[in-house]
Amino acid sequence: MLILLLGLTPGESMPLTNVWDFLSFDKIAHFIVFAILCFLLVLGFSKQYTFLFIRYNAVLLAIAISFGYGLAIELFQTLIPDRGLEFADILANSLGVFAGWFVFYLIYKI
Repeated sequence: MLILLLGLTPGESMPLTNVWDFLSFDKIAHFIVFAILCFLLVLGFSKQYTFLFIRYNAVLLAIAISFGYGLAIELFQTLIPDRGLEFADILANSLGVFAGWFVFYLIYKI
């Protein structure tokens, strides 16, 4: 919910950043938030025992859900005043998703 709330905040509430400055606070925040999201999804999916399909496909499902969630937020931002679709945000989200998976892999080696 926090990711959704922050992702759909009206544009006038957001700090202005240079379009070419990919290492801005905004992009780093996207990267970190989606890394945490994917890490927690993979962890939760792989550690549950109720639904075997989810457990055995934890990585694929976590990556798909995290990426889809980030893409959906970017698409919904086109409906918010002073916000819009930013491909740099999608890239930061996607890199964060894969970083979250990679950290999980390094910790659990599965």
